[in-house]
Amino acid sequence: MAEIKTGIAFDPVFLKHDFPGHPENAKRLEAILSGLKGNQLFEKLIQVKSRKADIEEIIYCHTAEYIKHLKEFCENGGGYLDPDTYSNEYSFKAASIAVGSSIDLVKDVIKGNLKNGFALLRPPGHHALSNRSMGFCLFGNISIAAKVSLNQQGVERVAIVDFDVHHGNGTQALIGDDPNVLFISSHQYPFYPGTGSIREIGKGEAGGTVINIPLEAGVGDKGFKSIYEEVIIPSLNKFNPDLILVSAGFDAHWDDPLANLNLSLTGYNWISSELIKCADENCASKIIFFLEGGYNLDVLRYGVTNTIKVLMGINTFNDPLGQSKITEPEIKKLIEELHQIHEL
Repeated sequence: MAEIKTGIAFDPVFLKHDFPGHPENAKRLEAILSGLKGNQLFEKLIQVKSRKADIEEIIYCHTAEYIKHLKEFCENGGGYLDPDTYSNEYSFKAASIAVGSSIDLVKDVIKGNLKNGFALLRPPGHHALSNRSMGFCLFGNISIAAKVSLNQQGVERVAIVDFDVHHGNGTQALIGDDPNVLFISSHQYPFYPGTGSIREIGKGEAGGTVINIPLEAGVGDKGFKSIYEEVIIPSLNKFNPDLILVSAGFDAHWDDPLANLNLSLTGYNWISSELIKCADENCASKIIFFLEGGYNLDVLRYGVTNTIKVLMGINTFNDPLGQSKITEPEIKKLIEELHQIHEL
């Protein structure tokens, strides 16, 4: 059997975008790298060459005024861009390389040079809006990659699945009017950023191509299994994408310090495996994960390592933290409502 070629986007400058004491700090990516290296996986991954995105690429999703402001702000030493989001002298470079390198990773998967991939990016992206930063995010990494993908030969439909605990409001805002992009977000609700109600389904011609799955606190492995089997996988199969992109936030874990969902590492591994199987069946295995949130360093270390093992065809995973002891709420009515709204 031919060796699976799994690519990564990574650059050391992602570690220089840092603010000690802030939950979104460089230790997150250091923990992931230690997990990959400790399992002798890092050297087996194919790293795409780092490059800064061109302004013409970033402008797919962001205004020229915002790009200019962010560049100048960082060149002047940075600071807080909004109450949650910091920057420093390296942040614009890190954000630009995150966009450029992840675009090239996605292009390599589309062309078949790589089977699949994981973009190990910082700063994250799924809250960033067209004209401002938000929620630790500077540029909409996954949204820009989706827009660029639609200009590649053989790609007419792109699906984005967001399993971060927070609603991907930036992604929805940046691509929610494009009928060629399906956006599915499962998230704790009501919770930051306050968006992502079940009735937000896309605008204009894209009506129905946004699927929001608002979850009350405590939903974990059992509930997520039902959501994926009864809503997310059927929706992906119905849309039949040419490419699947995943906003991979590991903050829905039961031991994450910032949120209250109930997933275990075992649950995360099942979700990643199901999405990869779905890509195998729908789009010739073309799937790329993009790092978003997750603030427990052990969860990040094991969660990303486990996901990359699945991408590489390795059928082992580790869950040293185990299951939550919390009783999950019933979500049958939510699933029924989603079926009605989205005609599943």
